[in-house]
Amino acid sequence: MWGVFCVFASEIPAWAGQKFIIKPLISTGYRVEDNFYRTEDVERAVSTFTVSPGMEFGFRTEKSRVAAKGMLNFTSYEDLDSVPAGMTDADSNDFTGHHVTLDADTMLFTRVTAGIADTWINTRNPSERDQFDNFTDVNEYSINRIRPWVKYQITRRIAAGLEFKNTDIDFAADTEEDSSLSEWMGRVYYEVNKFTTIDLEYVGSDMSYDGFSSDYTSSEYKINAVSKFKYFAFAGGIGYHEREFDQAGLSDLDTISWHFSVKGQNPPDLAAGERPRSYMELAFAQNFNNTGNGNEYYRADRVTLLLGKLFLEKIDARINAYYQKSDYQSGLLDREDDTWSFSGQASYFVNDWLTLTLRSGIELRDSSVAFNDYDNAYAAFRVTVNYDLGSR
Repeated sequence: MWGVFCVFASEIPAWAGQKFIIKPLISTGYRVEDNFYRTEDVERAVSTFTVSPGMEFGFRTEKSRVAAKGMLNFTSYEDLDSVPAGMTDADSNDFTGHHVTLDADTMLFTRVTAGIADTWINTRNPSERDQFDNFTDVNEYSINRIRPWVKYQITRRIAAGLEFKNTDIDFAADTEEDSSLSEWMGRVYYEVNKFTTIDLEYVGSDMSYDGFSSDYTSSEYKINAVSKFKYFAFAGGIGYHEREFDQAGLSDLDTISWHFSVKGQNPPDLAAGERPRSYMELAFAQNFNNTGNGNEYYRADRVTLLLGKLFLEKIDARINAYYQKSDYQSGLLDREDDTWSFSGQASYFVNDWLTLTLRSGIELRDSSVAFNDYDNAYAAFRVTVNYDLGSR
């Protein structure tokens, strides 16, 4: 839930030559939306208020780096309209969540680097579950993603990497099935020049549910490339993704998977504490969703856009938008959803440590299956305090 934040730390440790960072955090958030439950026929306006204390920690040496952040989220909801007969009040969704991240790496030997990343969240925001989110529920759940990895520099231009990622999703109530997704990834990198790298990638996946949804295994083969040119960075890849289900009667799936993105900013290289005067990102992607309770899997075609501009060194204005076509391949076989999201945001940098942000937007979905359409308009205000208490 996007709201108002009063934060006594930055989102990512700003090292800028520093070796040790420790910052307390505290935030408050407020958001209003006119169709909180994202339904087609019974729209309910709800406000969300969040209080979030936390801590940020960072440590760096010549060979190692650790960055960690943890926050509690005390979240409460309030109906802004009368509650329809037979429905529960929004405040029955009140809960205490958390958001904990860890990112660490170290050089084990001259050519070997290893690391681990972990994200542990307790939330009601369904978009945390899947890169190609098409969910609308507000069920409380926890999600834990842990990702150990190792990279070996074979020659000056050739490297190889191995990675394992495990994603566990546990719901607070028996409203949906818990799941566990294990993924193994291997890559071989070739540095064409200092601006361009190509890699071959294989990803093997194993999904298991604790209910009636079918377990599955997946294999994906891709070739990727990244390149930089003056103000822009390009990334793209194409591959083949096949998925086999354990449950009899379910057809196996396969698709061409691909992605392409271009990012740009001016100036291209930022000094410590400097903000880009203008920036943009345009991305395209096609693939399957990973999490599909009830065997509801779809091929997603997604386009995202970000445009930003800094005015008078004090006002940062940006536009965010995305479109996703979700073509269901199993479960509801004839379902196809078109989802749009548009938002505008303006941030005013009062000084080095205080920022005021106003954001407003709308989400819309048009589905070929009845009662799956919705539109939800929202507005939020944010106050951010980023005060360094003495990093060194």
